[in-house]
Amino acid sequence: MVEAIKLKPQVIQPDSEREMEGYESIETSSLLEGRSSVDTGTMGMLATALFIVGEMTGSGILGVPQALAYSGYSGIVLMFLCVAVATYTGLTLSRNWMHVRDQYPRCAKPYQCIGNSAFGRVGEVSVQVCASVTLVGGCCAYILIAAQSLSRFLSIEFEVDSVGDGTCVVIMALVFLVILLFGSGNDSLLVPVLATALSVIFTALIVYGIFLTGKAADYQPYQVTAKSWFLSFGKFLFAFGGHSAFPNFQKEMKKPRNFPGSVIIAFLIKLSLYIPVGIIGMLFFGECVRPNILNNIDPQFRVLNACILMLVAVQAIMSATILGNPVTAMIEGAVGAPYNKLFSIKRIAVRVCFVTTAIVICEAIPRFDLIMALIGGTTINTAVFILPSLFHIKLAKKDKWLTFKITLDTLSITFGLVAGCVCTYASVSHIVDELTIDTSTLDNS
Repeated sequence: MVEAIKLKPQVIQPDSEREMEGYESIETSSLLEGRSSVDTGTMGMLATALFIVGEMTGSGILGVPQALAYSGYSGIVLMFLCVAVATYTGLTLSRNWMHVRDQYPRCAKPYQCIGNSAFGRVGEVSVQVCASVTLVGGCCAYILIAAQSLSRFLSIEFEVDSVGDGTCVVIMALVFLVILLFGSGNDSLLVPVLATALSVIFTALIVYGIFLTGKAADYQPYQVTAKSWFLSFGKFLFAFGGHSAFPNFQKEMKKPRNFPGSVIIAFLIKLSLYIPVGIIGMLFFGECVRPNILNNIDPQFRVLNACILMLVAVQAIMSATILGNPVTAMIEGAVGAPYNKLFSIKRIAVRVCFVTTAIVICEAIPRFDLIMALIGGTTINTAVFILPSLFHIKLAKKDKWLTFKITLDTLSITFGLVAGCVCTYASVSHIVDELTIDTSTLDNS
């Protein structure tokens, strides 16, 4: 555990040659002089918003149509409720970092630092577990999206059905590994800009493809059940998640106090992408809408399908890079890998093991929508709706409108607990049903 910084001119010496738990020593005399000794980055408000958009948006665009179909028109209200609460907790998480950042001026794991300040080791470990599972799960979802896009592309364009989704998972995971090894997504603005631009372009193409395909001849609205509604709930939570990386993004800003603006811009962009494709997909396909809306577009439009599938695959790998870098950096800090040294043995080993683990998970659960629902109802829900508000109640002492904010924090925690229980039950039940169906099919074949 890192000792608290004392406000007097001295240099805190680490207990060992490497950083202790991801924190560096600093000269604290600058605190006496009223200057911030906290390292800041170079990103502006818009650049940070693009990182947030690029983080989870792609999977949301593909999965939201079925989520809306499975929840009916009430799903639109549910989606707006999720984005409202997620925006509030994003702002709360930003305030939490501003409260504690002077304690951890060169922290490699800012969300964990917040947890440590609020509840000690328990808070830190809770964040680390949620963040790790969320980021790994998100990477797996994006690798699956990229792999399924490649598989469908080969099938439509070249009538090659011998290359299955499993093989495509390995191919796209290797592409992901190359990008992960030769660059850090947080070092370049190219990755989030490209991911966001591709999201906007393929969303427009998907909407166009839905209109070309036309309304299903046997259109019937989905008969919403409690289970399907809660399953959609989990997908919405995933679509508006990503808070595990928010403090990392804020730490890299030139003016960290502007992070709330980035959150608001990012969620407005997300809504502008989700609403059109979600509502149009629900109204055109009803109960026939697929977990991946791309599979509803008529394959006879070969050029259109090719463009969409390739854009989706590239965007998915870009988003996986944004998610993968924080968790690999965290592991590298724990094992003492040199920072920003591309060909360090430890760095290469960590990133190869990370991608190998992702491949195993993708092969075991080859449905990105199931991962969305499960992760959304468990770790994303905890990291987005429960922990930020819980930490704020503990850390906030001098905030304006403190009583009102604590009331909102309490409502957010309650919302998260209820959502977590029902969404986890629905997603686990659905996964069990799917596995049972697959097993019975194999037995009868």
